[in-house]
Amino acid sequence: MSDQTNRLVETITLSQAKALIKTMAHKQSLLLLSPPGVGKSDTVLQAATDAGLPCRSLLGTQIAPEDVSGIPRIIGERSVFCPPRILLPENPQPFCLFLDELPACTPDIQKAFYSLLLERRLGEHLLPPGTWVVAAGNRAEDRALVRSLSSALVNRVIIIHIRVDVAEWLAWADGNGIRNDIMDFIVGNNDALMRQVPGDSVPFSTPRAWASLAFALDLAEKADILTNPIRRALAFGRVSAEDAKVYCERAEA
Repeated sequence: MSDQTNRLVETITLSQAKALIKTMAHKQSLLLLSPPGVGKSDTVLQAATDAGLPCRSLLGTQIAPEDVSGIPRIIGERSVFCPPRILLPENPQPFCLFLDELPACTPDIQKAFYSLLLERRLGEHLLPPGTWVVAAGNRAEDRALVRSLSSALVNRVIIIHIRVDVAEWLAWADGNGIRNDIMDFIVGNNDALMRQVPGDSVPFSTPRAWASLAFALDLAEKADILTNPIRRALAFGRVSAEDAKVYCERAEA
């Protein structure tokens, strides 16, 4: 349990969230909330892949209301809204509908999602039985592009707060070829895996940032250009300055 902006919330890990998605996303709409860079999107995709479902995504910052409700078409003497193909494909097979950055949606787009989240319906059309509906986004206190969620939308989803789990990340890192020096650094500095979102627009440490740094270092090493100045430039450009300083000092020792 944690206290965020004077609100008590219960948090779970990504693996626990993945289990919930696979268990109930076909019946209950879920909204995963966490700071940036924790791995929400990858978790949704992995859950869908495990279940053999194609994953179709809508990005909250890049859609308009008609991307959800569809556009009208005149059939006979009636106008019928035709949903977009990404939400209602011709082949009525179940899929995972991932609404990324839902808290970044404008109020009119949030409203367009109401029937989709609660009733699995787009106008007159129902989603194929077995379709998952999962949303994700950042929290207001993370200073990301986030708007207030309407009470009507909040009442249509189960909100799941995600926390970073060091052991889970290290297991993932080991299975995905993350550099040993970064893994060793996180083992000895657990707090460095996830830092608070800074007030200024500067790099900060997250699971995504460390994975990205590891990949960048691997590329530089493969090209035989990984010197101490290059390492420092990459580290200070991707993770929190205090973590970059200590990591580079250890790597250079």
